[in-house]
Amino acid sequence: MTKEEYEALKAKEQSELTDDEKAQIETYEADGDKGMDVEAVKQLVSKHVQDALAKKVDEISSEIVSKFMKGAAEQRAKAIDTGKPAEDKNRNTTKIFMRALLAGDKATCKALTTEQSGQSPDDAQAGLLIPVELRNEVLRIKETQYGLARRDMFYLPFSGPGNSRVIPSLGTSVSVYWTEEGAKKKSTQPKFSIVTQTLKKLAAIVPMTEEIIEDSAINLTTLIATLFAEATAKEEDLQFFAGIGNPWTGILNNGSVNIILQATGDVNQLTADDLLDMIDGTPSGALVGAKFYMHRTILSILRKLKDIDGNYIFQAPTAGLPGTVWNYPYETSDAFPDKASVGVGDPYILFSNLKQAAVFGDKQQLRVKLLDQATITDVDDSTVINLAEQDMIALRVVERVGYVLALPKAATVLKAQAHES
Repeated sequence: MTKEEYEALKAKEQSELTDDEKAQIETYEADGDKGMDVEAVKQLVSKHVQDALAKKVDEISSEIVSKFMKGAAEQRAKAIDTGKPAEDKNRNTTKIFMRALLAGDKATCKALTTEQSGQSPDDAQAGLLIPVELRNEVLRIKETQYGLARRDMFYLPFSGPGNSRVIPSLGTSVSVYWTEEGAKKKSTQPKFSIVTQTLKKLAAIVPMTEEIIEDSAINLTTLIATLFAEATAKEEDLQFFAGIGNPWTGILNNGSVNIILQATGDVNQLTADDLLDMIDGTPSGALVGAKFYMHRTILSILRKLKDIDGNYIFQAPTAGLPGTVWNYPYETSDAFPDKASVGVGDPYILFSNLKQAAVFGDKQQLRVKLLDQATITDVDDSTVINLAEQDMIALRVVERVGYVLALPKAATVLKAQAHES
Protein backbone atom coordinates (compact mmCIF):
# COMPACT_ATOMS: atom_id res chain seq x y z
CA MET A 1 0.00 0.00 0.00
CA THR A 2 1.24 3.45 -0.90
CA LYS A 3 0.94 6.50 1.31
CA GLU A 4 -1.71 7.98 -0.99
CA GLU A 5 -3.81 4.79 -0.80
CA TYR A 6 -3.50 4.77 2.98
CA GLU A 7 -4.65 8.40 3.25
CA ALA A 8 -7.62 7.71 0.93
CA LEU A 9 -8.80 4.84 3.13
CA LYS A 10 -8.34 6.90 6.29
CA ALA A 11 -10.54 9.61 4.80
CA LYS A 12 -13.51 7.20 4.61
CA GLU A 13 -16.02 6.82 7.38
CA GLN A 14 -15.21 3.84 9.59
CA SER A 15 -18.58 2.31 8.80
CA GLU A 16 -17.83 2.39 5.08
CA LEU A 17 -14.60 0.36 5.33
CA THR A 18 -14.58 -3.30 4.47
CA ASP A 19 -12.80 -5.81 6.63
CA ASP A 20 -10.05 -6.10 4.03
CA GLU A 21 -9.50 -2.32 3.94
CA LYS A 22 -9.37 -2.18 7.76
CA ALA A 23 -6.73 -4.91 7.68
CA GLN A 24 -4.69 -2.92 5.12
CA ILE A 25 -4.79 0.19 7.36
CA GLU A 26 -3.69 -1.81 10.41
CA THR A 27 -0.86 -3.41 8.47
CA TYR A 28 0.34 -0.04 7.17
CA GLU A 29 0.24 1.59 10.61
CA ALA A 30 1.92 -1.41 12.26
CA ASP A 31 4.83 -0.97 9.84
CA GLY A 32 6.01 1.99 11.96
CA ASP A 33 7.13 4.27 9.12
CA LYS A 34 4.17 6.15 7.66
CA GLY A 35 6.52 8.19 5.53
CA MET A 36 7.74 5.17 3.61
CA ASP A 37 6.81 5.16 -0.07
CA VAL A 38 6.87 1.45 -0.79
CA GLU A 39 6.75 1.77 -4.53
CA ALA A 40 9.49 4.39 -4.56
CA VAL A 41 11.68 2.11 -2.44
CA LYS A 42 11.06 -0.75 -4.80
CA GLN A 43 12.06 1.40 -7.76
CA LEU A 44 15.21 2.60 -5.96
CA VAL A 45 16.28 -0.93 -5.05
CA SER A 46 15.55 -2.08 -8.56
CA LYS A 47 17.69 0.72 -10.06
CA HIS A 48 20.56 -0.02 -7.65
CA VAL A 49 20.51 -3.69 -8.56
CA GLN A 50 20.43 -2.85 -12.26
CA ASP A 51 23.39 -0.46 -11.89
CA ALA A 52 25.39 -3.04 -9.92
CA LEU A 53 24.67 -5.69 -12.51
CA ALA A 54 25.66 -3.35 -15.33
CA LYS A 55 28.93 -2.51 -13.57
CA LYS A 56 29.71 -6.17 -12.99
CA VAL A 57 28.93 -6.99 -16.61
CA ASP A 58 31.32 -4.21 -17.70
CA GLU A 59 34.08 -5.57 -15.45
CA ILE A 60 33.62 -9.11 -16.72
CA SER A 61 33.57 -7.90 -20.32
CA SER A 62 36.77 -5.88 -19.83
CA GLU A 63 38.49 -8.86 -18.21
CA ILE A 64 37.50 -11.14 -21.08
CA VAL A 65 38.75 -8.63 -23.66
CA SER A 66 42.03 -8.16 -21.74
CA LYS A 67 42.64 -11.92 -21.57
CA PHE A 68 41.80 -12.28 -25.27
CA MET A 69 44.23 -9.51 -26.27
CA LYS A 70 46.97 -10.96 -24.05
CA GLY A 71 46.45 -14.40 -25.57
CA ALA A 72 46.47 -12.95 -29.07
CA ALA A 73 49.73 -11.13 -28.35
CA GLU A 74 51.33 -14.33 -27.04
CA GLN A 75 50.21 -16.27 -30.08
CA ARG A 76 51.55 -13.50 -32.33
CA ALA A 77 54.90 -13.61 -30.54
CA LYS A 78 55.08 -17.38 -30.96
CA ALA A 79 54.28 -17.09 -34.63
CA ILE A 80 57.25 -14.82 -35.28
CA ASP A 81 59.64 -16.29 -32.68
CA THR A 82 63.23 -15.94 -33.90
CA GLY A 83 64.73 -18.00 -31.10
CA LYS A 84 66.40 -14.91 -29.53
CA PRO A 85 65.53 -13.63 -26.04
CA ALA A 86 63.31 -10.57 -25.88
CA GLU A 87 65.26 -7.31 -25.94
CA ASP A 88 64.95 -5.13 -22.85
CA LYS A 89 63.96 -1.66 -24.07
CA ASN A 90 66.09 0.19 -21.52
CA ARG A 91 69.16 -1.92 -22.18
CA ASN A 92 68.68 -1.53 -25.93
CA THR A 93 68.39 2.27 -25.75
CA THR A 94 71.54 2.56 -23.65
CA LYS A 95 73.48 0.29 -26.01
CA ILE A 96 72.34 2.24 -29.08
CA PHE A 97 73.38 5.46 -27.36
CA MET A 98 76.81 4.12 -26.34
CA ARG A 99 77.49 2.57 -29.74
CA ALA A 100 76.61 5.85 -31.42
CA LEU A 101 78.83 7.69 -28.93
CA LEU A 102 81.71 5.32 -29.68
CA ALA A 103 81.20 5.77 -33.42
CA GLY A 104 81.10 9.55 -33.13
CA ASP A 105 77.48 9.60 -34.25
CA LYS A 106 76.36 12.55 -32.18
CA ALA A 107 73.22 12.99 -34.26
CA THR A 108 71.86 9.64 -33.07
CA CYS A 109 72.85 10.41 -29.45
CA LYS A 110 71.07 13.75 -29.57
CA ALA A 111 68.04 12.28 -31.28
CA LEU A 112 67.64 9.65 -28.54
CA THR A 113 67.86 12.11 -25.66
CA THR A 114 65.81 14.76 -27.46
CA GLU A 115 63.02 12.25 -28.05
CA GLN A 116 62.96 11.31 -24.36
CA SER A 117 63.55 14.65 -22.66
CA GLY A 118 62.17 17.10 -25.20
CA GLN A 119 65.47 19.01 -25.14
CA SER A 120 68.07 19.35 -27.85
CA PRO A 121 71.37 19.34 -25.91
CA ASP A 122 74.53 21.16 -26.96
CA ASP A 123 77.59 19.04 -26.22
CA ALA A 124 80.12 21.80 -26.81
CA GLN A 125 80.90 22.22 -23.11
CA ALA A 126 79.47 19.61 -20.77
CA GLY A 127 78.81 16.72 -23.11
CA LEU A 128 75.69 14.93 -24.26
CA LEU A 129 72.68 14.21 -22.07
CA ILE A 130 72.51 10.53 -21.20
CA PRO A 131 69.33 8.49 -21.88
CA VAL A 132 66.55 8.93 -19.35
CA GLU A 133 66.51 5.29 -18.22
CA LEU A 134 70.27 5.36 -17.56
CA ARG A 135 69.92 8.58 -15.56
CA ASN A 136 67.04 7.10 -13.55
CA GLU A 137 69.06 3.96 -12.83
CA VAL A 138 72.02 6.06 -11.64
CA LEU A 139 69.80 8.02 -9.26
CA ARG A 140 68.03 4.89 -8.03
CA ILE A 141 71.28 3.11 -7.19
CA LYS A 142 72.79 6.19 -5.55
CA GLU A 143 69.76 6.71 -3.33
CA THR A 144 69.20 3.08 -2.32
CA GLN A 145 72.66 1.50 -2.22
CA TYR A 146 75.20 4.28 -1.80
CA GLY A 147 75.30 7.81 -0.50
CA LEU A 148 74.58 8.56 3.15
CA ALA A 149 74.13 12.27 2.42
CA ARG A 150 71.53 11.58 -0.27
CA ARG A 151 69.59 9.22 1.97
CA ASP A 152 69.55 11.17 5.22
CA MET A 153 69.65 14.85 4.25
CA PHE A 154 66.49 16.66 3.21
CA TYR A 155 66.35 16.21 -0.58
CA LEU A 156 65.21 19.23 -2.58
CA PRO A 157 66.01 19.01 -6.31
CA PHE A 158 66.84 22.15 -8.28
CA SER A 159 64.49 23.31 -10.99
CA GLY A 160 64.73 26.10 -13.51
CA PRO A 161 67.85 27.98 -14.61
CA GLY A 162 70.82 28.93 -12.46
CA ASN A 163 73.25 27.22 -10.10
CA SER A 164 72.14 28.68 -6.78
CA ARG A 165 69.06 29.40 -4.68
CA VAL A 166 68.27 30.91 -1.29
CA ILE A 167 66.66 28.83 1.44
CA PRO A 168 65.02 30.33 4.56
CA SER A 169 66.40 28.92 7.80
CA LEU A 170 64.47 29.21 11.07
CA GLY A 171 66.52 31.12 13.64
CA THR A 172 64.08 31.36 16.54
CA SER A 173 60.51 30.18 16.91
CA VAL A 174 57.52 32.09 18.32
CA SER A 175 57.32 32.85 22.04
CA VAL A 176 54.35 32.48 24.41
CA TYR A 177 53.49 34.58 27.48
CA TRP A 178 51.23 34.33 30.50
CA THR A 179 48.94 37.35 30.80
CA GLU A 180 46.22 38.58 33.12
CA GLU A 181 42.64 38.68 31.90
CA GLY A 182 42.10 41.75 29.75
CA ALA A 183 45.83 42.58 29.74
CA LYS A 184 47.65 43.61 26.59
CA LYS A 185 49.16 40.69 24.67
CA LYS A 186 52.74 40.85 23.43
CA SER A 187 53.35 40.23 19.75
CA THR A 188 55.80 37.56 18.66
CA GLN A 189 57.06 36.16 15.41
CA PRO A 190 59.65 33.63 14.27
CA LYS A 191 62.98 34.92 13.02
CA PHE A 192 64.39 33.57 9.78
CA SER A 193 67.84 33.71 8.26
CA ILE A 194 68.76 33.08 4.65
CA VAL A 195 71.28 30.52 3.43
CA THR A 196 72.40 30.10 -0.16
CA GLN A 197 72.76 26.68 -1.76
CA THR A 198 75.03 26.43 -4.79
CA LEU A 199 75.52 23.64 -7.31
CA LYS A 200 78.96 22.50 -8.38
CA LYS A 201 80.04 19.97 -10.97
CA LEU A 202 81.18 16.52 -9.96
CA ALA A 203 82.63 14.20 -12.59
CA ALA A 204 83.57 10.54 -12.64
CA ILE A 205 85.53 8.70 -15.32
CA VAL A 206 84.48 5.09 -15.96
CA PRO A 207 86.99 3.11 -18.07
CA MET A 208 85.86 -0.01 -19.95
CA THR A 209 86.73 -2.06 -23.01
CA GLU A 210 84.99 -1.54 -26.31
CA GLU A 211 83.87 -5.17 -26.17
CA ILE A 212 81.68 -4.43 -23.14
CA ILE A 213 79.49 -2.12 -25.20
CA GLU A 214 79.16 -4.75 -27.91
CA ASP A 215 78.47 -7.67 -25.56
CA SER A 216 74.74 -8.37 -25.67
CA ALA A 217 74.86 -10.41 -22.44
CA ILE A 218 75.88 -7.43 -20.31
CA ASN A 219 73.30 -5.07 -18.86
CA LEU A 220 75.16 -1.90 -19.79
CA THR A 221 72.62 0.36 -18.08
CA THR A 222 73.13 -1.24 -14.68
CA LEU A 223 76.90 -1.56 -15.12
CA ILE A 224 77.51 2.11 -15.93
CA ALA A 225 74.95 3.28 -13.37
CA THR A 226 76.54 1.23 -10.58
CA LEU A 227 80.09 2.36 -11.34
CA PHE A 228 79.15 6.02 -11.59
CA ALA A 229 76.78 5.97 -8.61
CA GLU A 230 79.36 4.35 -6.35
CA ALA A 231 82.12 6.81 -7.30
CA THR A 232 80.09 10.02 -7.04
CA ALA A 233 78.12 9.02 -3.93
CA LYS A 234 81.39 8.34 -2.09
CA GLU A 235 82.75 11.77 -3.05
CA GLU A 236 79.49 13.49 -2.05
CA ASP A 237 79.73 11.94 1.41
CA LEU A 238 83.40 12.83 1.81
CA GLN A 239 82.78 16.49 0.94
CA PHE A 240 79.43 17.05 2.65
CA PHE A 241 80.51 15.44 5.94
CA ALA A 242 84.27 15.92 6.17
CA GLY A 243 85.15 18.50 3.49
CA ILE A 244 87.65 21.20 4.46
CA GLY A 245 86.54 23.90 2.04
CA ASN A 246 87.70 22.72 -1.38
CA PRO A 247 85.13 22.65 -2.82
CA TRP A 248 82.88 22.10 0.22
CA THR A 249 83.09 22.61 3.96
CA GLY A 250 81.56 19.54 5.52
CA ILE A 251 79.32 19.46 8.58
CA LEU A 252 82.15 18.21 10.82
CA ASN A 253 84.18 21.33 10.02
CA ASN A 254 81.33 23.86 10.03
CA GLY A 255 82.00 26.51 12.68
CA SER A 256 78.30 27.08 13.47
CA VAL A 257 77.38 23.61 14.74
CA ASN A 258 77.21 22.65 18.40
CA ILE A 259 80.67 21.54 19.57
CA ILE A 260 81.31 19.04 22.38
CA LEU A 261 84.92 18.72 23.53
CA GLN A 262 85.96 15.22 24.49
CA ALA A 263 87.37 14.89 28.02
CA THR A 264 90.72 13.79 26.59
CA GLY A 265 92.47 14.23 23.28
CA ASP A 266 92.90 10.48 22.79
CA VAL A 267 90.15 8.91 20.69
CA ASN A 268 90.74 5.59 22.47
CA GLN A 269 89.66 7.24 25.72
CA LEU A 270 86.21 8.15 24.40
CA THR A 271 83.62 7.75 27.16
CA ALA A 272 79.91 7.10 27.33
CA ASP A 273 79.56 10.52 28.97
CA ASP A 274 81.09 12.22 25.91
CA LEU A 275 78.32 10.79 23.77
CA LEU A 276 75.67 11.66 26.34
CA ASP A 277 77.00 15.24 26.30
CA MET A 278 76.40 15.29 22.53
CA ILE A 279 72.74 14.40 23.07
CA ASP A 280 72.36 16.98 25.84
CA GLY A 281 74.10 19.61 23.68
CA THR A 282 71.52 19.22 20.91
CA PRO A 283 68.27 21.28 21.04
CA SER A 284 65.33 19.13 22.10
CA GLY A 285 63.45 19.95 18.90
CA ALA A 286 66.19 18.26 16.86
CA LEU A 287 66.33 15.04 18.89
CA VAL A 288 63.43 13.27 17.20
CA GLY A 289 64.89 11.40 14.24
CA ALA A 290 68.50 12.15 15.24
CA LYS A 291 71.31 9.62 14.67
CA PHE A 292 74.99 9.18 15.49
CA TYR A 293 77.30 9.20 12.45
CA MET A 294 80.86 7.86 12.56
CA HIS A 295 83.49 5.62 10.96
CA ARG A 296 83.15 1.88 11.58
CA THR A 297 86.43 1.81 13.55
CA ILE A 298 85.00 4.40 15.95
CA LEU A 299 81.91 2.25 16.40
CA SER A 300 84.24 -0.52 17.60
CA ILE A 301 85.25 1.75 20.49
CA LEU A 302 81.64 2.67 21.27
CA ARG A 303 80.61 -0.96 21.52
CA LYS A 304 82.75 -1.36 24.66
CA LEU A 305 81.34 1.64 26.56
CA LYS A 306 79.01 1.26 29.57
CA ASP A 307 76.79 3.57 31.60
CA ILE A 308 77.15 4.10 35.36
CA ASP A 309 75.03 1.01 36.02
CA GLY A 310 77.34 -1.19 33.99
CA ASN A 311 75.04 -1.50 30.96
CA TYR A 312 76.43 -1.25 27.45
CA ILE A 313 75.24 1.90 25.69
CA PHE A 314 75.48 0.07 22.35
CA GLN A 315 72.65 -2.18 21.27
CA ALA A 316 73.09 -4.37 18.21
CA PRO A 317 70.44 -4.39 15.48
CA THR A 318 67.57 -6.79 16.02
CA ALA A 319 64.89 -8.06 13.66
CA GLY A 320 63.25 -4.99 12.15
CA LEU A 321 65.05 -2.53 14.45
CA PRO A 322 68.31 -0.62 13.88
CA GLY A 323 71.32 -0.73 16.17
CA THR A 324 71.48 2.09 18.72
CA VAL A 325 73.89 4.10 20.88
CA TRP A 326 72.25 5.61 23.97
CA ASN A 327 68.95 4.49 22.36
CA TYR A 328 69.58 6.57 19.20
CA PRO A 329 70.23 4.92 15.80
CA TYR A 330 73.69 5.11 14.30
CA GLU A 331 75.16 5.09 10.79
CA THR A 332 78.72 4.26 9.77
CA SER A 333 80.47 5.65 6.72
CA ASP A 334 84.04 5.65 5.44
CA ALA A 335 83.55 9.36 4.76
CA PHE A 336 84.12 9.98 8.50
CA PRO A 337 87.63 9.97 10.05
CA ASP A 338 88.83 6.56 11.16
CA LYS A 339 90.43 5.82 14.53
CA ALA A 340 93.99 6.03 13.20
CA SER A 341 93.53 9.49 11.64
CA VAL A 342 91.83 11.30 14.57
CA GLY A 343 94.18 13.65 16.38
CA VAL A 344 93.75 16.19 19.18
CA GLY A 345 91.31 18.86 18.05
CA ASP A 346 89.86 16.79 15.23
CA PRO A 347 86.07 16.39 14.83
CA TYR A 348 85.03 12.82 14.19
CA ILE A 349 81.49 11.99 15.42
CA LEU A 350 78.26 13.71 14.32
CA PHE A 351 74.89 13.62 16.10
CA SER A 352 72.03 15.14 14.12
CA ASN A 353 68.65 14.88 12.52
CA LEU A 354 69.96 15.60 9.03
CA LYS A 355 66.46 16.01 7.62
CA GLN A 356 66.24 19.18 9.73
CA ALA A 357 69.85 20.31 9.54
CA ALA A 358 70.94 19.95 5.91
CA VAL A 359 69.48 20.30 2.42
CA PHE A 360 70.78 18.20 -0.48
CA GLY A 361 70.00 19.19 -4.06
CA ASP A 362 70.91 18.33 -7.62
CA LYS A 363 69.86 18.89 -11.20
CA GLN A 364 68.86 15.55 -12.65
CA GLN A 365 70.55 16.03 -16.00
CA LEU A 366 73.64 13.87 -16.30
CA ARG A 367 76.01 14.46 -19.20
CA VAL A 368 78.57 12.14 -20.73
CA LYS A 369 81.65 12.52 -22.91
CA LEU A 370 83.62 9.73 -24.56
CA LEU A 371 87.38 9.60 -24.02
CA ASP A 372 89.35 7.28 -26.29
CA GLN A 373 92.84 8.81 -26.57
CA ALA A 374 93.42 9.93 -23.01
CA THR A 375 95.70 8.64 -20.28
CA ILE A 376 93.88 8.28 -16.98
CA THR A 377 94.69 7.11 -13.47
CA ASP A 378 92.86 4.10 -12.05
CA VAL A 379 90.89 4.17 -8.79
CA ASP A 380 94.03 3.41 -6.75
CA ASP A 381 95.42 6.82 -7.86
CA SER A 382 98.64 5.21 -9.08
CA THR A 383 97.89 2.79 -11.94
CA VAL A 384 98.06 4.60 -15.29
CA ILE A 385 95.73 3.48 -18.07
CA ASN A 386 96.54 4.45 -21.67
CA LEU A 387 93.15 4.03 -23.35
CA ALA A 388 94.44 3.85 -26.93
CA GLU A 389 97.19 1.31 -26.15
CA GLN A 390 94.91 -0.93 -24.10
CA ASP A 391 91.92 -0.91 -26.48
CA MET A 392 89.78 0.84 -23.91
CA ILE A 393 87.47 3.79 -23.75
CA ALA A 394 86.37 5.90 -20.82
CA LEU A 395 83.08 7.61 -20.11
CA ARG A 396 83.27 10.90 -18.26
CA VAL A 397 79.91 11.48 -16.58
CA VAL A 398 79.15 14.86 -14.99
CA GLU A 399 76.48 15.81 -12.43
CA ARG A 400 75.61 19.12 -10.76
CA VAL A 401 75.06 18.76 -7.05
CA GLY A 402 75.26 20.71 -3.80
CA TYR A 403 74.32 20.80 -0.13
CA VAL A 404 73.88 23.47 2.52
CA LEU A 405 73.72 23.28 6.31
CA ALA A 406 70.48 25.20 6.71
CA LEU A 407 70.07 24.74 10.49
CA PRO A 408 73.54 24.32 12.08
CA LYS A 409 72.21 24.09 15.63
CA ALA A 410 70.43 20.86 14.71
CA ALA A 411 73.88 19.24 14.40
CA THR A 412 76.34 18.43 17.21
CA VAL A 413 79.97 17.43 16.62
CA LEU A 414 82.41 15.72 19.00
CA LYS A 415 86.05 16.79 18.92
CA ALA A 416 88.93 14.83 20.40
CA GLN A 417 90.21 17.72 22.46
CA ALA A 418 90.87 18.25 26.15
CA HIS A 419 88.71 20.71 28.11
CA GLU A 420 90.40 24.01 28.87
CA SER A 421 91.48 24.34 32.50
